[in-house]
Amino acid sequence: MWAVCRGGFVREFELREGKLGGGWFLPVGLVLVAVDQMAKLLVEGRMRVGLEVPILPGFFSLTRVHNTGVAFGMAQGNNLLTGFLALLILIFAGWMARTWDWRERWIQVVAGLVAGGAVGNLIDRVRLGYVLDFLDFHYGAWSWPAFNVADAAISVGVGYLFLGWMTGRSVEKKC
Repeated sequence: MWAVCRGGFVREFELREGKLGGGWFLPVGLVLVAVDQMAKLLVEGRMRVGLEVPILPGFFSLTRVHNTGVAFGMAQGNNLLTGFLALLILIFAGWMARTWDWRERWIQVVAGLVAGGAVGNLIDRVRLGYVLDFLDFHYGAWSWPAFNVADAAISVGVGYLFLGWMTGRSVEKKC
């Protein structure tokens, strides 16, 4: 495959294991979507909205929350906006898949986390009309907004990407 880079034609790096991230992008994304959806199906089938099941009393509970907003429950009731943001996250992951150097396994994993998380939450929005959140961390009067496996994956992926940039482990383009 050939590409135009810096004013000339350059042979692109071709992955032997597949075009989208060699061995890690698709497995990470697919496993993440599967785990996220299985966890949500368990919560959906066994918990009513607002029910709190203490796991580590005073620190961590499972609490079923319906989130029609964006991250951390902001902009509640705006499902169209949040669906659009999920599509933007998928486009970002697709851009990562097409433009970044996949020889770096961390890029493959980050893209898989971000894409898998976006797909997991998009499935909820289409299937349920909201995102099902259930991981609830709190301490005393302090409470972090409930989230889910997909949210955690997106946050970890973006955080790792940011950490990579901050430590000088920059993202190299394919060309």
